Amino acid sequence: MTDRTSRPLLRLAAELRSELGSIDRTVSDAQPLLSAPGERITIYASAALLDTFYTRAEKAFRRIETELGGVPEGPDGERTLLENMALEIPEVRPAVLSLGTVKTLSRFLGFRHRFRNLFELEPGHLATLLQELGPSWSSARAELEEFASCLGRMADEHD
Repeated sequence: MTDRTSRPLLRLAAELRSELGSIDRTVSDAQPLLSAPGERITIYASAALLDTFYTRAEKAFRRIETELGGVPEGPDGERTLLENMALEIPEVRPAVLSLGTVKTLSRFLGFRHRFRNLFELEPGHLATLLQELGPSWSSARAELEEFASCLGRMADEHD
C-alpha cells in the first residue's frame, strides 16, 4: 500500500503525464498548418492552437505549483509561474524546466498575452511560432517527463 504522503506525488505525476498527452495532441494538430501559411482561416486556427498549447502547459505548471510551491498571484503571476519552473526549491522539488526552456516558452506566453488582450495576429510571427512549436515542445516535454519521473522517485522515498 502506498504511504499517505506519497499519494499526492503519484497523483501529480499521473496528472502531469495526462496533460503531456493533451499537449502532444495540440502540437500534432498544429503541424498541418505549417503547409498553408497566410490563409485567413489558417491564421486564426494557428492562433487558437498556439493559445491552447501554452494554456495547457501553464495548466501543468499551475498543478505543480499548487502541490509543491504556491501559485504566484498578481499582474505578473503568469510570467512568475513560468519563471518559477526553473527554480529548485530545496527539500521540496528540483527545477522543473531549464532556463533555456523557460526562455523558449516565454515566447509562447508573450504570444498568448498579445492574442488574448490585444488580438494581434501577425502572420509572420505566427508562422515562426508554428515552426518553433514542435522543437520547443520536444524539449519541454522531455524535461516535464523527467520531472514526473522524479516525482515517482520522491514518492518512493516517502514509502
